[in-house]
Parts: sequence; C-alpha cells; structure tokens
Amino acid sequence: MEAVEERLMALEAKVHATLAVMEQAGRDRENLEAKLQALQADLRSRQHEIVTLQAERERDAVALARLRAERDEVRARVEGLLGEIARLEAAMQGAGT
Repeated sequence: MEAVEERLMALEAKVHATLAVMEQAGRDRENLEAKLQALQADLRSRQHEIVTLQAERERDAVALARLRAERDEVRARVEGLLGEIARLEAAMQGAGT
C-alpha cells in the first residue's frame, strides 16, 4: 500500500510540475502575443510613414519639375532680352557711325 501511495505522491508532484510548466508557457505566450501586437503596430506606423514620405517625394518631384520649367522659361526670356539688347546696341552703333 505504501508503494501505491508513493507512486500517487510522485504522480501528484509530476502533475503539479506539469501545471507549473503549462502556466509559465501560458504567460510566455501572452508576453509573446503582446510583443507581436506591439511589433505589428510599429510596422503599421512605419508603413504609414513610408506612404507619407512617398507622397511628399512625389509632391517634391512635381514642384521640382515646375521650378525647372519656370527656370527654362526665365532663361529663354533673358536670352531674348539679351539678344534684343545686342540688336539695339548694334543699331545704335550703326546709327552713330
């Protein structure tokens, strides 16, 4: 009878140890799930930031193209004015001679 009682006590100890391991595994799982949720939130935040930065980059590219076009237009006007000045100077020199 003592042998049965000893085996029952050993079995009970194993059950308690198993329950303790299962409880720790449950806590570990909860911690991992919390970390996973935090990482997913961080990922969503970074994805949103990437989308925002891409939109800003596209707006900047459009603004840059517009500024380049304006620069080319101003350059063409300046070159036209310089040509007109050169013609006027030539006409003045021709009339003065």
